[in-house]
Parts: sequence; structure tokens; C-alpha cells
Amino acid sequence: MMKYTTLFLLLLSLGSHATWAAHDASAAKPTALEQEIKEKNKVEKYPRLINLYLPNYILPFYYTGHPYQAIYLNETPNNQRIMNEELKAQLSFLVPIVPHIIKQQPFSLNFAYTQLMYWQVYAKSQYFRETNYEPELFVENYFNAHVSGQFGINHTSNGRGGLYERSWNRAYAQAKLSGTHWLLNIRGWVPVARSASSDLHNPDIYHYLGYERTILSWKFHQLNTSFEVQNLASGFKRGYQKLTFSYPVTSSFSVYAQLFNGFGQSLIEYNHATTSAGIGISLNDWL
Repeated sequence: MMKYTTLFLLLLSLGSHATWAAHDASAAKPTALEQEIKEKNKVEKYPRLINLYLPNYILPFYYTGHPYQAIYLNETPNNQRIMNEELKAQLSFLVPIVPHIIKQQPFSLNFAYTQLMYWQVYAKSQYFRETNYEPELFVENYFNAHVSGQFGINHTSNGRGGLYERSWNRAYAQAKLSGTHWLLNIRGWVPVARSASSDLHNPDIYHYLGYERTILSWKFHQLNTSFEVQNLASGFKRGYQKLTFSYPVTSSFSVYAQLFNGFGQSLIEYNHATTSAGIGISLNDWL
């Protein structure tokens, strides 16, 4: 079932914009990486500003077909069952620490923070069933308008401690390739500083979530589409696939839709497969 759902998401993403490549013919417009550099330059000019990093969004309606009921047994307020419907949100920002390690060169040291939240807002007693925290420290260089590289370390945890603690630490390398209307983001990682908690509570997390992630994003007119796949090396047997659409309705907000299929939509579910869909608004996207 997971394989067929994956193929459906991929065909939907490709079929809906089969002509996106032709639309990229306008070389006069800045590339996605040039736009990214422009946003970072704003922060240098106004130090109190921060950059948005990963997509920032709120999905007031997010539906999961088969919630991970077993892991929450006797752990929810009044022992409620996990509802299929909930709110999902992500906050993510970047702060340049050293904007130019080498003078006049776009080679920088940065800190980023991402927080992913799942709120059982439709339950009788509302509660956050899972929150994931991900700080990062990395260096990044823009080689030209079409290529950038990034090396960093990140820690991801749900901060719960004890039996329900889930976490992993990684060192990663990332490359971005971009055109005027598309962006390819490829990241690979290796485990570092494995904690006793990680070995105890999620020793097989790399088996499920793998060592790599690829994101392809493109814009057709005003519609942004992204297809993300993690642990592609498993042949879609593990890892996950995510398809998102965003369409601007104002200069600040976009309508945002997300489809998810696979393992690890949150850390507590790293070894549990789900199929989910949600709709809401976003502040930014990959493009």
C-alpha cells in the first residue's frame, strides 16, 4: 500500500506541472539561490532581523489515517485515544553568526532552529502529543548563482526524557542546485555523538529514516510544488515521501497543503508508517 501511495504522490506532483521546465527559460530572472542570498543580505543590513529557514506553516486541519495509538497508551489526558484530526505547525529560522568568514565572500557560519509541533486541538482535553526540537550549526558557501554547499551538525529530539525520549545527532553535507524556477536540495549525514538515550530508545532510527534526503521544488506561475523523499536507498520501503503545494494569497501568506506517506512524520513515529494530509497557511516555502 505504501509503495502505491508513493507512486500516486509522485505522479500527481509531476503530472500537475509537466511543463515546469519550459517555464524556466527566462534567464533574466534571479535564481532561487540568488533570492536566498538577497534575504540573507537583508539580515546583515538590519541585524535585528532573522531569516526564515525551512518552511514555516500552520495546518489547522491535519488528518492522519492510522495514528500510533500503542505508543500513547495511558500517556494522554484522561487516557484519550489519539484523534485522527489535529493541528500541525512548524517554526524555523536562521541567524547568521559570522556572515563573511572570508571577506567579501558568501561563506558564512550560521545557527538555525526548527520546531515541529502536533497539537491534539480537537480532543476533549487539548494537548501537544509531540514536539520536535532541532538546532543546527553550519557553514555555507554560495559558489555561484546556481550552486551552494553546506556542512553542519544538528541535534533532533522530542525532549521528553525517559521511556519516550527520541533523539539523534548527525553531521551532514548538503548541496543545492538552482535555476530561476526550481531548486534541488540534496543532504546526506552520518551519526555523531550517539547518546545512551538514543541507543536505548531508538537504536534502529537510521534503519527507518536512513542517511539521506532529497527535495525537488519548482514554481509554475505562482504555484510552488515540492517533492521530498528520505531514505531513498530503502527503495521506498522505509523513510518517507512528502508532497507540498503553496499558492500566495497576500505578500505575506500562502495557502499551503501537505501530503505525507511513510515513517517518521515525527520522532516518536520514526518506526511507525502513516499517511497524512493537511491544509493551512505558510509564511515561506523552499522557493
